[in-house]
Amino acid sequence: MFGGDEVIFTGEHKGFKLGVAFDLKGKEPKDVAQVLAYISSKIEQSAFEFSGIDTKKIDGLAKVRGTGLKAVVDFIENVGKLRDELGKCVSDPKLICVAECYLFNRLLTQANVQFKIMPTNAPKPTDEKIEDFIGFIGKYKDWVAVKKLGMEKVQDYEVSGILSGVDHSIVNKAFEFAGVNKNDSLVSAVTSGKRKSYSNLAAALKELEPKLPDGLDGAYIVCKVFETLGYKPYASPDMLTEAHPDIKPPKVKGRKPKG
Repeated sequence: MFGGDEVIFTGEHKGFKLGVAFDLKGKEPKDVAQVLAYISSKIEQSAFEFSGIDTKKIDGLAKVRGTGLKAVVDFIENVGKLRDELGKCVSDPKLICVAECYLFNRLLTQANVQFKIMPTNAPKPTDEKIEDFIGFIGKYKDWVAVKKLGMEKVQDYEVSGILSGVDHSIVNKAFEFAGVNKNDSLVSAVTSGKRKSYSNLAAALKELEPKLPDGLDGAYIVCKVFETLGYKPYASPDMLTEAHPDIKPPKVKGRKPKG
């Protein structure tokens, strides 16, 4: 299962199943970014669904009018008692943070605001045999990533944890391989002095809107503004840690969320 430069994902659990392999020999970094974006698009929804939140209820709540950051801001400012509404969508109050991540993921998607690399031109995968574990291997030049979870007596939240761990790694690595301009100074400028709250998030997005660059550079900034204020708009294992302390958060590199 491990050779040269390649990306492999294999695994299934209940309604989720994915077995793909990508040969990265001779590929450019932007191609690798597309491969990682492809896998993220295939696993992220299941990462949320296995977490214990009611994704269908949140889908019903996450309705925006219009497009762009303004539509997201309008939703946050006008929905009213948002945390209470999200509380109705979780099996455990400690999963509120998961519901928040999923909500903002849905809002940004509906508003057509890019916040991660999307698979617009991914190389075609070959089929990979489904094994008795969920596993991810990524190797390209100096980058190596390996994640694995055995399936014996596995619980849904553990599957959410492994899928979220893969998603966190590849969402962020895809930005690197895509060569985005990481304008962290702009991220810091619009989040400075703001702690985790819906109102502060809305204020930061308002400030960001007229300064936001187009394309992938803008996607990185949107993602990191949300992340800095404590709301990752993608699946990450730290969203599960409060409810399930055995799920370890990813190691922090650089900026830490405020809160």
